[in-house]
This record gives sequence, C-alpha cells and structure tokens, in this order.
Amino acid sequence: MGVSGSKGCCMCCVPDKALMACGPAVPIAKELHSESAQVAPSGHGVHHKGLGEAIQARTRCISACAVRCIHDHLPGHRHDHMKAPAVMREEEAKKWLLVKRKDFARVRMVCFPYAGGNSNFYKTWDFKETEMVLVELPGRNARYNEKAMTDVYSIAKKIASALDAVGYLKSKIPLVFFGHSFGAIVSTLVAQVLRNQYNYTPKHLIVSGCVPLHMRAGRPKFSVPNDNDLVTSLLDMGGITKEMAKNRDVVSQFLPALKGDYLAVDKYVYHEAEPLACPILALGSDQDMRVPQQETAEWARFTAGEFESRIFPGGHFFLKPLEKDVIAYISSVIFKDMTGPGAMALPGFILFDPNKVE
Repeated sequence: MGVSGSKGCCMCCVPDKALMACGPAVPIAKELHSESAQVAPSGHGVHHKGLGEAIQARTRCISACAVRCIHDHLPGHRHDHMKAPAVMREEEAKKWLLVKRKDFARVRMVCFPYAGGNSNFYKTWDFKETEMVLVELPGRNARYNEKAMTDVYSIAKKIASALDAVGYLKSKIPLVFFGHSFGAIVSTLVAQVLRNQYNYTPKHLIVSGCVPLHMRAGRPKFSVPNDNDLVTSLLDMGGITKEMAKNRDVVSQFLPALKGDYLAVDKYVYHEAEPLACPILALGSDQDMRVPQQETAEWARFTAGEFESRIFPGGHFFLKPLEKDVIAYISSVIFKDMTGPGAMALPGFILFDPNKVE
C-alpha cells in the first residue's frame, strides 16, 4: 500500500505528528533501530553501511518522501536545516580548499575530485578570469595521514563550512562547482547544504561522469574485498596507467582514499530534495562503462533553472585527453550570461562590452 507523495514533511521542519502523511515512517524507523541495536556493537546503533539497503527493503511501495522521513527519524539523522551550520576555523578550511590565485577574477570555480583522486587532477586547468579552488579531501597529498571520510553528507557539510570560513559565501565573486564522478555527488550535496543552511546558491553546478543521484539505488557496489580487483577496475576505466598499477608504492598512496570514497558511495542513501535554483550542466561520454550516456540528461530534475548536457567521445576519464575541449565548452557556458572582456562570443549572442568605445 503506497503513500501519497507529499513533499511537505520532508522539505520543511514540522512536528512529528505531521509525519502521519508519510504513513509508517516513524514505526519503521523505530523497528530498524531496534533490530540494529541487537546486532550492532554498543554505540553504533543504525550507523552501518547496510542502513540504505535496510530502508529500501522496507519501503518498496512507499514514496521517496516516506523514505526520507524514515531515515530522518533514525537516531542521529535529521534534516540539514534543523541544525545550525558548523563553524570552521580559517586555518582548517585552507586544508580543504587549495587556491590558484588569479587577479581580477570574475568567477571562482570549485573543483571536486573523483573517487580516490586529489587536487592534482585539476592543477593544469586554467580558465580566463577564473580563480581555481581545488578541494583536497582527507587521505591524500598533504592530508595523507588523515583518515578518509566515508560519509558523503559529512564530507559535503565540511566543504560547505570551509567555503563559509574563507569568506567565499559573502564575496561578490560567484562560485561555480565542478565535480567529476564521486565529485559530482559531493558537489551536488554541497550545493544543497549551502541552500538549506547558508541561504547561498552557486552560479552554476557542473556534474561530469556520474549517474544522477536518484538513479543510484540498485547499482553494483564499488567496494570489493580484493585490492587487486579495485586497481584493475580503475585501470580498465583509464583512471591510472599500467605502470602506475604495477608500482606498489604508487598504489599504496591512493588505495586508502579510493576505498574510503567507494565505501562512501556504497553507503549513500538518496534523499529527495527541492531542485536547486542554479543552472546545471551535465557532461558525459559515449564509452563510459559505468554511466550510460542517455542517463546524463536525467540530471535535469535537480535544477529549477536552465539545464544543458553534452556527450564527449571517450571513457569515464574523458576529461584528461579532452582537457582543452572541455575547458573551452565549460567557459562558453558559464560566461555566456556575463558581459565584458571575459564573456565568450557564441553563435546567436551579441555581447555588449561597456569598456569598449566605438
């Protein structure tokens, strides 16, 4: 027996009695917690990687709205906007955000890495009048000795706090988010956290090489017990070279972060949310083994604004060999509504430059 798809109980803060519109949400939450308490170590409760599967198994005939209510009624799980945003010190924030300074920048692009990746992937990226902000997650580069985080929502909240701590949310320079694969999941969640907790919306969200969030349920797990299988899968996708795969020192450097990120994806539970106000650009490729190109257009449901998508030739890591083409295309999109020297001439657009004297 299904439940009507009312959004009210999941999209705003309401008393528990109002959750009756979501049917068995509260009873199922209590039942899951009771069961997990019998098998989980003391203090762990329902915080285990089977949480998403448990909820989905009990809610096959219940709306996505009810699923969210069940999740939020589990101890320790509440709506983002029911809590005050965490405050991060600027020194801590700078560990999360590596900045490539650019004078007179009109845009800041925040780049989120793929699973197991780090800020190095984006260090060669260069956009005119754009300051690059590279996200560095725990467990890589200078943060190698820090344990990788395995919850995408916690990661998103940390990054949102970092962006606030360095003053970007109050700056006149708008933010553009770019995330590839795992980074697309995190960047989307960061945009939602900023909307819910900080009343901030980025200028543009660009997602690349990633299954839309609402379509992730039922997909094969990324985590596997055999490390060699993990390395082989990354090699097959083009994420590393054969030489890197054979080098144990290199593998030992990225494997802990990769395993942490994969676990975060496997634990991820999709929460239906209001569409973002910012435009979304979705990029895909025609030979990606993990993201069928026809699914790229499904990202449209996550924005109430403009949506564009484009399919490039290549596999999952098409960004590297096509770096110049991708940068040129992204530039044409994010600058098309901005006048002045940084705006790019596009077919069908007449750009007025107030600094140019005829």
